[in-house]
Amino acid sequence: MIGKILLLILVLLVLLAFVLRLGVLACYDAAGPWVKIRLGPKFLQVYPRKKDPDKEEKKKRKKQAKAEKRAAKKAKKATDKPEKPPAKRPVGGILDLVWDLLPVVREAAGRFRRKLQIDDLTLHVTWAEEDPADAAIHYGRGWAVIETLLAFLEANFTIKNRQVSLDLDYLTEQPRVYIRVGLSLTAAQLLGIGLGAAGKSLKVLWNHRKLLKPARRPAGADGKKGEVNHGKQSSCE
Repeated sequence: MIGKILLLILVLLVLLAFVLRLGVLACYDAAGPWVKIRLGPKFLQVYPRKKDPDKEEKKKRKKQAKAEKRAAKKAKKATDKPEKPPAKRPVGGILDLVWDLLPVVREAAGRFRRKLQIDDLTLHVTWAEEDPADAAIHYGRGWAVIETLLAFLEANFTIKNRQVSLDLDYLTEQPRVYIRVGLSLTAAQLLGIGLGAAGKSLKVLWNHRKLLKPARRPAGADGKKGEVNHGKQSSCE
């Protein structure tokens, strides 16, 4: 019975991973920018963060306690015997590792781009300048930029909802812009990309670790295999 319940829970979690969408929603308007993280149907605002006086005070006390602990640890190290600094990894080895990891990062970025969906792309621009002639010229250029951007996005991403407009206003002197962009992908897609990249990265790290290990000298390398030299001079000399 317990096994069936666990299996049912596992199946539900797998189905949820294929349905639950994770992403971000960002917006910019006259009031300023804001950013929210999407967790399924819920949106949590991460910028601008709402300040809580109690949390700010706890954070301040925690930071002060960490500073005091760090100072005490530093003072203790000054009185103790100096420790031998750890061996530094050669810079060339780090560059080789980064070079070998680049294809993994490129592949993961490509998979992420193909799976990412633009849920909402809203752009409303009202163009205005002091000089009406300049405003008309820049209005035409603005449409050219927007059309080029839309062509690029449509060729590389799936756009679910799109609302784009560009208006010209001769009565005002400052342009007005409203932008809202929502991006998401399913939890299963994100998990698949992350696990694939992690597996290949671990393989690259393991290969580099084996290359950096110093070669062990076999026993009795100065003489014959298995023999031990006790300081006696060889009679063959």
